Amino acid sequence: MATPSSSSLFLRLANAYRLLSLRSDIDNIILELLGQFSLEKIYAEGDKETYQNLVITLLAQLNLIINVQRLTIPSENLQVGWYLGFLASWEVTLRAVEFVLQVVVEGRESLWEARLLREKYLAELLLNSLRFLTLHPKIPGRAKERRDRFGRIYRQLEQIFDSYPGDESFLLLVCREITDFLRTEPNGLALPPRLRLELPNLASELYPLGECLSSQYVATLVPQDGPPANWLVQFLALRDISQFMVGASVQYAMKRETRDVRLQTTSAKTRNAVLHSLENLRMPNHLSKYDLMATFSDTFRIILPDTLNLERRGSLDSDEFEIDAIDLLCSKLSDRQVLNRVSDHELSRSISEVTRNIAFLDDPSGQFRSARPRLWVLNCQRAHIVGESQLKAAENLNFQTDREGTEMIPLPPQKKCIHCGGAVTIAREVSIARHAWDHLKPLESNADTINVERHLPNKFQLSSPRLETGMPFHTGYGNPLSGESSRMHDPEPPYSPPAIRPVFPRSMSSEHPNLAAQSLVSPQTPHSPKFRQRSATEISPSEDLTSSDGLGYSDTPKTNDARRLSSGAMETPISPEFSRGTQSRLQSVSTVSFESEALTKYRTVPLMAPPEKVKSRWRSKLTGSRKEVPKPATGDSSSLSSTTLESQRLEEFSLKSLASNSKVSSRGKSGKKINVYLSRNSTYALFWTQAAINIWDISNSSPLLGRAIATENNCVLAAVTKVHLAYIFGTRDQKLTLRIVNLIQTTVPAIEYRMPSSPWCSSITICPKENFVVVGFDNATIRFFNTTSSSKGPREHHLHSRFHKDYKDCKSCPAVDTLSFSSDGLVLLASTRTRGTIQGYSWRFPFIDFQELAACRYHVPLHESEDNGTSSAIFRSGTGNEENLVCITTWTQSGIPVLIQPHDGHRTEIRTETSTHQGKLGSRIQCAAFSPTGRELAMVNDKGHLYLISNLNSNPLEVKRIATSKELTTKSDWFAMSFMSLPDEEAIVLAWADSSKGIGYIKKILMKYNEVLDFPMSPLTPAVSQAPRYELPSDGREIQKQPVELTVEEVNIPAPLNIVKAYSNEEKS
Repeated sequence: MATPSSSSLFLRLANAYRLLSLRSDIDNIILELLGQFSLEKIYAEGDKETYQNLVITLLAQLNLIINVQRLTIPSENLQVGWYLGFLASWEVTLRAVEFVLQVVVEGRESLWEARLLREKYLAELLLNSLRFLTLHPKIPGRAKERRDRFGRIYRQLEQIFDSYPGDESFLLLVCREITDFLRTEPNGLALPPRLRLELPNLASELYPLGECLSSQYVATLVPQDGPPANWLVQFLALRDISQFMVGASVQYAMKRETRDVRLQTTSAKTRNAVLHSLENLRMPNHLSKYDLMATFSDTFRIILPDTLNLERRGSLDSDEFEIDAIDLLCSKLSDRQVLNRVSDHELSRSISEVTRNIAFLDDPSGQFRSARPRLWVLNCQRAHIVGESQLKAAENLNFQTDREGTEMIPLPPQKKCIHCGGAVTIAREVSIARHAWDHLKPLESNADTINVERHLPNKFQLSSPRLETGMPFHTGYGNPLSGESSRMHDPEPPYSPPAIRPVFPRSMSSEHPNLAAQSLVSPQTPHSPKFRQRSATEISPSEDLTSSDGLGYSDTPKTNDARRLSSGAMETPISPEFSRGTQSRLQSVSTVSFESEALTKYRTVPLMAPPEKVKSRWRSKLTGSRKEVPKPATGDSSSLSSTTLESQRLEEFSLKSLASNSKVSSRGKSGKKINVYLSRNSTYALFWTQAAINIWDISNSSPLLGRAIATENNCVLAAVTKVHLAYIFGTRDQKLTLRIVNLIQTTVPAIEYRMPSSPWCSSITICPKENFVVVGFDNATIRFFNTTSSSKGPREHHLHSRFHKDYKDCKSCPAVDTLSFSSDGLVLLASTRTRGTIQGYSWRFPFIDFQELAACRYHVPLHESEDNGTSSAIFRSGTGNEENLVCITTWTQSGIPVLIQPHDGHRTEIRTETSTHQGKLGSRIQCAAFSPTGRELAMVNDKGHLYLISNLNSNPLEVKRIATSKELTTKSDWFAMSFMSLPDEEAIVLAWADSSKGIGYIKKILMKYNEVLDFPMSPLTPAVSQAPRYELPSDGREIQKQPVELTVEEVNIPAPLNIVKAYSNEEKS
């Protein structure tokens, strides 16, 4: 028999029944939902629509739980004791009902317009709960106490009628009739005798429908000319029958039953009998018979779509709300199931031991990783047990690969045992090992990912609301309650002397380029003269500003001030001073040595262009200007305000020291090329060549050079995060070296990994949690390098191991084109391209095993002109009810950017509509990135146009061109784009370099996110602190501060180009 219904709601119910049936922690689940709602409510009452959705979610989830509980109550002829562990307690259920009624009473202002909430969700929950409470096998207390408890519910329901006047729904009126009856006769709504004795429950099979659910018996419940009876008893009995019919179909689908039990036929007959009995039901005159039929019609349509649709108001919207609520509940239940399973350490360890031993016997080398290992006994003298992976790898046995259902396989003549060398002719399967694997492997759980995710901000649906103050905040304004709030009203804040910011020594000036290489410091030789210290008394109160990571720093001077100082005020090197005596215990004590790379330092690029140049930068396309400074597209103005356009200023700074050092140390064009990399979890931009690396902090309007490093050899790959710099140097004729430098603690020596140059490295990334550096190589190989110790060596994964018997056979496999972590750092995605097909491979924390995302395969024909392969393959972790997403972009002629759901393979092409006048996105994409919230996607095409894609979970997508940059002729390493959280704003950052001119460019496009970032980003800037401050950024949310050690020893002022910061052990991990 086929599934009774393929509707979305029916499929969700099947999944929910599987997770909720016969659980012993129902009370805890109900209490957890109520507690979660109470915490969500704190931030939801200010927004009516959000609060309404939150209440609807709670009501729908509780109603589903109570519905399953009703189907779990045993009949009176069964032993009750065995079922008590699967039933919610009477007291918890009653208190939950009182809780939600009180929420509706108190939320009148926010819930007034949500009629569907009261008419459907509240009414159904109350009706199901009252039925469950009256039939519960363990009802505590005496009848008088139960009358009082039902009387409380009746009074709360009357308060709802008084608070929400007007026409009420049929079900809510019925609930009032039931509570009015129960407060006088708490035992008066029992089941009819036959149903009390014969109704099944979820511990058994609800299908095929029993005699007590047949159409013949249903027709006798409400006789047409029978004597007067309690209509509530008849109504509730018919409602029970309809619920058991739905439960039987859902259970049939849940168990993937294949027997033909004529469930749909018998259900249709019983439905007709129920609807006919409803016509005979004698109800009070104030209740509508039409609404009665519509209520049962909606229930039957879940399993019998041909049932007449009486079009109840808001039925379509109610299905969407209910589906979302069920999805959210199922996600929580799945995580809870895993945690409960691993909490029993002995059981979990025993299961893991059994499965691990079977896998080891199947393949002692651990190279093949069979998804379903099998063990075989050879008929040698010692009857050796060998794994199927070993048999397939043994060339002398010619083991058959097509042996499904075969437990004994004859071997070719003159074959020998792989262990003892004896003659073998037959291999017989040890079937008990396969059965043990099939039953135990699904129960083996890894809760590491869940344990990490529950500490992330997105555990809740709602984030903390932004503080509305009526005025913009800046991170440097200080606490408005500290007595200095007058600063925020001052149109021109007090000028902060720039002398506290260190500057480059004269050796790094462009006037002495021949000395630039001497000032580059290798991480193994951190020696240079130390700065002088400056007395804390010389620092004015206006300098006491705080950065986003809790560190004080001097604010960037205004444009006019910077221009005035460029003539000579910043020529003397001066060191920063740190005040520790009054610093907050939770603030990090940091000493950062800087060489300020002011925009006007080399006098080749002014801080701000003259007026006539500014005018040319924003000139319309119709003027035909060929100015090299990029112009914003004409379509930008349609989606951006003038304030936003003004904020997209192009920041230029000199890279001549980097370029000149490359000319001296390198040969050829590739050696002089300046590559660009943007950090994912900080405000650092990496500009590097084969000979040198520069780390710039771009958090302020004037980028600062924070670290300059000589690579000592030919640098081929580099990446940076908040804590670590990783780069690979070497040649194809020599060995490669991966060096990992700790940017925070210079006392920690650099970690080096030596490796052969074959296979060659092709991609690199660093885990946002700072635990691993991941490098992709040719031959579809990936290695994980620990950032704290090299003693264990790298962990290696061969993506095509299931296609080859030996990893040495992977020489013809493609290189790993891209590597990227999700924003939360819990998923790693790698991509390769084999014969035109782009394949994705994913790891989940703790990154032990990987799997191919087969649903994400994307074929782009090879041998196209201008084929530069895959440019991006990035992963977005879904939150709440959202699906995970994979975005794949290419620089090809036909590879349109796509969004793919790994779960089911659903894909959406990303295109621009001609009617929106946003230009053509095209198929030549330089790079793409998800925002930290996962709600937005940005990408840059070959024209240098930046596009922002939103509404990622809907169709069609919203694609807007929001900025322009440098036009590209091919996929380039000198251009990068990323989302960044700056000290007082969030932005999309574009960075590129002009190697011929020795100039770097930074463009920031301001953004607003809907959620708090998973991890804070901290700028690499000098710090000055006199007293603890608590600031809010411009969007009004409180800055997250890193946890640090409560006691910090004295930190000396380091040498230039070095960074020292107190860092907690917790953060290292």
